[in-house]
Amino acid sequence: MWFTWLRNACVRTDALLRSAIVAAFVATCLSACTSWQTVQQSPRDLIAEHPKAVIRAVLTDGSWLTLHRAFIRNDSLGGITDTSRTDAQPVLTALKNVHHLEIERVDGGKTALAVIGVGASAALIYGMVDALSNLNFGGGNTSSSSSMNWKFSCPLVYSWNGHHWRLDSGTFGGAIAEALQRTDVDNLDYAVEEGGLLRLRVANELAETDHLDALAVIAVDHDSDVAVAPGPDGALHTIGTLEPPLRATDDRGVDALPRVLAADGWSWESAVMERDPANPADLRSSLELVFARPAGATSAHLVVDANSSEWGTLMLAEFIGAHGRATQAWYDTLNAHPAAARAMQARLGREAFLAVSVRTDAGWRDQGLLWEAGPEIVKRQVLDLDLAQVTGDTVVVRLTSAPSFWKVDRVALDFTADRDVAVHELRMVSAREADGRDVAPLLAAVDHQDFALSHGASAEVVFAAPPVPAGMARTYLLRSTGWYRVDSPESGEPDVAALRALGRDSLAVGRASAQRLDVAITRFAEATR
Repeated sequence: MWFTWLRNACVRTDALLRSAIVAAFVATCLSACTSWQTVQQSPRDLIAEHPKAVIRAVLTDGSWLTLHRAFIRNDSLGGITDTSRTDAQPVLTALKNVHHLEIERVDGGKTALAVIGVGASAALIYGMVDALSNLNFGGGNTSSSSSMNWKFSCPLVYSWNGHHWRLDSGTFGGAIAEALQRTDVDNLDYAVEEGGLLRLRVANELAETDHLDALAVIAVDHDSDVAVAPGPDGALHTIGTLEPPLRATDDRGVDALPRVLAADGWSWESAVMERDPANPADLRSSLELVFARPAGATSAHLVVDANSSEWGTLMLAEFIGAHGRATQAWYDTLNAHPAAARAMQARLGREAFLAVSVRTDAGWRDQGLLWEAGPEIVKRQVLDLDLAQVTGDTVVVRLTSAPSFWKVDRVALDFTADRDVAVHELRMVSAREADGRDVAPLLAAVDHQDFALSHGASAEVVFAAPPVPAGMARTYLLRSTGWYRVDSPESGEPDVAALRALGRDSLAVGRASAQRLDVAITRFAEATR
């Protein structure tokens, strides 16, 4: 009965209300199977280990606060308590008033659930993946995607922060075939030098086989009043004072400013709603941001903290699975014709990656793409903006992608020029698998001598970290080269029609996503009725 009401309500209401109904219903379903578990960790350690968890702080007076995206600020514990409001402000309570903490967990021994911040689309996936399991990419032939595990991404890299391992990077996302091997550069936010050493752990925890060709840590020594972060091409940029947006609105007219002001994990996502695959306006989702422009500014760094969504991962799984029993032949073709493989990737990337444009008097001017970043962890990317054709005292930036493919945590502009920095690569001391096998020779250089990690495999890699020069600050970045192959049953007939559409239709990714999202909403309703 509830789902009949939901379907009818979705038909007769406008888009924004439909998305609110779906999101609210999913949250209700999920909350019905969760419980609170008391933890013994300190607030700081709990948040460090579970940065996206929902936390309940029980206070000394017997009351409690339910906190999403909890954080520590000086001597206070804070977080968002009202996630139904896009303009909700964090609340703070003194740490001395916290009696104990509880974490929200899924019943039945499942892992901690972080619905808020993952977003409504991710919540739908968690609830709908079983309902989706017997559907194929194009909606036509039955393909191997029907039994495919969508939980894959790229190799995961953990940093030792002096106390425990912290997930710090998902490397070379999107390199799903050997012909698409690429080098990725990513900030290591949690890596800490200890006894002159820097420790990393690379692990394959997902449904894939990872091929790691080279792994290195870059140390960048710089002035203490700037930060350092990479561009999509791996080039390093210094970041000075970040200017937040004055306004931020998505393509549905929703105020997104509170979600993109700070790197707090409270991300903007496009509306989860039924979309018309025949309507081009429904096949793209965008975020438009307005910034103050200093007089005479002709360039800027766009700084974006974002990551790909679980929905985008599911769609990539469907794409691979659509090749069915011809999957190996497809891989062979890609590897035999790497230029064509990269052309395919670029074509799909124009829809699935985060496209950046700037408004000028002559219209929107393309600035480039932010690369796919994996759903496990937010990645910072810096893009140079050309403002020479921008007039007036504001800069308007638009971020565009296929609907529900991205989660955007923070967007800012930096109008300062890149400064000189000292860059050096750390010496690798050791690299060993869990069984002690030495894999350092395989990771030392880009030579196509891969360290292959099957599901569950891991290795600890240790680097020598010399002292930071006096008066300087240091940023560590990971430079990794490789590719990964997603586990797929590779059976069933290929969905030729859907695959052909991807080569001919400039909106094929968005169109397929809209079809799948509509079906997912319906199947989720049917499966849980």
